[in-house]
Amino acid sequence: MSTDALHSTHSQKVVKVLKFGGTSVGSAEALERLVGIVSAEEMGSRPLLVVSALSGVTDWLHALETETHRKRQQVWMRKLVRRHQALSAEVLDHERHGRYLNRLSECIDLLRDTLRRPPGPMRSHVIWASGEWMSAPLVALILERHGVSSEWVDARRLIRVVESASGSWVVDRNKTRAQTESWYRRLPAGRVPVITGFLGAEENGQVVTLGRGGSDYSASLIAEAVGASKFDRWTDVDGLYTADPRKNEQAGRFLYLLLEDATTWNEANQLGMHAHAFEPVLHACIPVHVRSTRHPQGDGTLILPARLPKRVEKDARELMNRTRAAI
Repeated sequence: MSTDALHSTHSQKVVKVLKFGGTSVGSAEALERLVGIVSAEEMGSRPLLVVSALSGVTDWLHALETETHRKRQQVWMRKLVRRHQALSAEVLDHERHGRYLNRLSECIDLLRDTLRRPPGPMRSHVIWASGEWMSAPLVALILERHGVSSEWVDARRLIRVVESASGSWVVDRNKTRAQTESWYRRLPAGRVPVITGFLGAEENGQVVTLGRGGSDYSASLIAEAVGASKFDRWTDVDGLYTADPRKNEQAGRFLYLLLEDATTWNEANQLGMHAHAFEPVLHACIPVHVRSTRHPQGDGTLILPARLPKRVEKDARELMNRTRAAI
C-alpha cells in the first residue's frame, strides 16, 4: 500500500514517530516532560511513540537472567517491583495506579515462570523484553491521565524477526512493513499508541529482542512502515556530539548531518546507536531529529537525507492534488 493510501484512513496530520529512551521515561520529572512534548505534538501532528525500559532496568534484567541463586533472584525481583510501583504511585491517580499494578503483576508472574525454565536463548529474550512490557503501559496511562487518548502496543504484533542462515535473528523488513501497515490502518484517529521498543517476534509469536539500542531500530522500522514525515529521537542530551559531552567538555555538537554520513558512522560504531538504526529511515528518506527532553526548545541535531528535497516536492504535489480534488 502506498504512503498516501495508508494515510487516507486517518486525518491528514503529519505523522511523526517519537522515540523516548530510558532516561526520558525513568522518573516522574521525565514522564511529565514526555507528556508536555506529546501534548504539543498532538496539536499539529499524529505522534506514534516508541519507548524503552526505565533507565537501568535492562541492566537489572541482564543481571537477573544470569543469576542462579534463588534468594538473589528475589532481591532483583523486589527491586524491579518497587521501582515501577513507586513511579506509578507518583505519576498516576488511584484508579490508574491500580490498573497499572495489575499489569505489573502479570509481568512479574511471567518473569517468575520464565526464571524456572532451563537457560536458553528464548528464556533470555523473555527476561530482557520485560522492561519494555512494564514501561509502555505506564507511559500510556500517564498520557491518558493528562487527557491524551492512548494505548500501549506490544511490538510483537508489528516487528517480524526471522532466523538467518548463520543462526542469528534478523528483522524481516517486508513482513514488518506489512504487519505494521495493517495495524496502523485500524488505529483509531486521535489515539496515541505507546509501542514497546527493543523487541519483535518470530512467526509463532515468541518474543525476540533486537539487541542493545534496539528501541532506535524499532522506531526506525515503524517510521518506514507508516511513511512518517519525521523520526524524533528524544534523549537527555541535546543532539549528537563529537564525544560524550558529560565526560568531555570540549565535545562539539553537530547541528546538521547527512543521513547517509550518519548511517556510515553509526555502522562503524561512532555514534553509539544500534548498528541498523538508520537503515529503514534512509531507505524511506525520512529525516531524523535527535532532541533533548530537558531542552525541547533546543536545536538538537537534524539528520537529513540527501534526497529529501525530492521527497518534499513529491509530498507537496500530492497534497496539492488532493486539495484540488476536494474542491
